[in-house]
Amino acid sequence: MKKFIIILLTLFAFNSYSQTHDVTLIHFNYTWNQKNDYKNLDSIKRANVSKAFVEDQSPDLQASIKSVPTIIIFRDGKPIAKLEAGLSMKINATIEEIQELVDRNL
Repeated sequence: MKKFIIILLTLFAFNSYSQTHDVTLIHFNYTWNQKNDYKNLDSIKRANVSKAFVEDQSPDLQASIKSVPTIIIFRDGKPIAKLEAGLSMKINATIEEIQELVDRNL
């Protein structure tokens, strides 16, 4: 019984001190611009990665996306970083830079 209590307290302490956050990366684009999708986002680690079409989003979200494609990184449901395409309609950040943004916000 004593060992069980020690294990239980250890697990409780481990969970109490863990600082993990829910990080989500969403790649937004229009269906007509899929040829300019950012490639290799499936290699991002420690984040939930998904893709969404702008035309399927609420009017408020559509209005907030000024350029496509756009990548928005959320932590605990709040946007913390936004990467937008330039005139070339491509995001110029490297996959390593995107991974760094994710890691910095864990």
